[in-house]
Amino acid sequence: MVALLLAIASIWCLTAKPPPIHVARKGGYTDLRLYQDIAARTARGEPYHQAAAELQRAHHYPLKPFFTMRLPTQNWMVVRIGWKGLQKFAFVVLFAGIMAWLIAFETTLHPFERVGIGIALAAGGSSIVDPYLLALQEYLAGIFLSLALAGVFGWPRRWWWVLAPAAAALFLRELALPFVLLAAAFALFERRWTEVAGWALLLAAFAAVMAWHASLVAPQLRPGDITSPGWHDVQGLSATLKAVVFTSVLQALPIGLALLAALWPMVGWLALPGRSGLFAVLLFAGYGAMIALFSRPDTFYWGAIVMPAYFIGYALIPRALLQLREAIRHPDNASALPA
Repeated sequence: MVALLLAIASIWCLTAKPPPIHVARKGGYTDLRLYQDIAARTARGEPYHQAAAELQRAHHYPLKPFFTMRLPTQNWMVVRIGWKGLQKFAFVVLFAGIMAWLIAFETTLHPFERVGIGIALAAGGSSIVDPYLLALQEYLAGIFLSLALAGVFGWPRRWWWVLAPAAAALFLRELALPFVLLAAAFALFERRWTEVAGWALLLAAFAAVMAWHASLVAPQLRPGDITSPGWHDVQGLSATLKAVVFTSVLQALPIGLALLAALWPMVGWLALPGRSGLFAVLLFAGYGAMIALFSRPDTFYWGAIVMPAYFIGYALIPRALLQLREAIRHPDNASALPA
């Protein structure tokens, strides 16, 4: 059954004609330009919320609800270290994530798989070679989540350090919230009460920061400010795969091959056994469902929130295919291959 579903999904990827993503016309004003312009004005001493409100209003961006204005976390970083400094910082976090992943599976995965993980992470994070893309907060938040995920897998009892990259991702972009909620749910299910308290404190801090942010957005609002059209387009699987494609190196491929390539890492993740496998499947399936149900054609960059960790699935594809072969050959007693 799994092989049949995989074959059907692969054929669909190669033959589908998904709707295109929406980007600004050539020379038009983009989200990237907006966040760069906000940073430039705040660097000159203008308060963040004032600068963001004026620029969003001037370029016909929504200001309602309040979270259509991004948290100022990354803006503050750029004002202090610049875009090139932010890029260097992102590379440091990416390198730390690669090292953490290599150590996390030191005793459980084959050395070739671990080498593949390192290559996959580097490929998944390669978009940041263009510092222009870092204006979208999802990219840096995704790199922090990749580091945090390595901690969840490799050091489940040392959860306290995982809070730091998870918090960084969350305060950069609230799309990191599903990761935090899933980690808290696992801690609750496993009755690790100290860890539950740690995640609860992070969630409380996030709620307080969002309330503070809302209180500073409110005075900036004017009659006639645009309200967001919402996040309920229900684009389906194609939106999820396009979100991966257009936030990674896969966008260089023909669209059919690119969609197929975006699907297969999930196949690899399905091969990971135990707690780690369950956490990964729930995390990536959850983000996939979120993008499929709530993203719009112009918010394809949400896919960056799962990058570069999602690409690790490529290194696990041989394991998945071996497991599938064993399941086909011995359907009565097939089980996951030992790590």
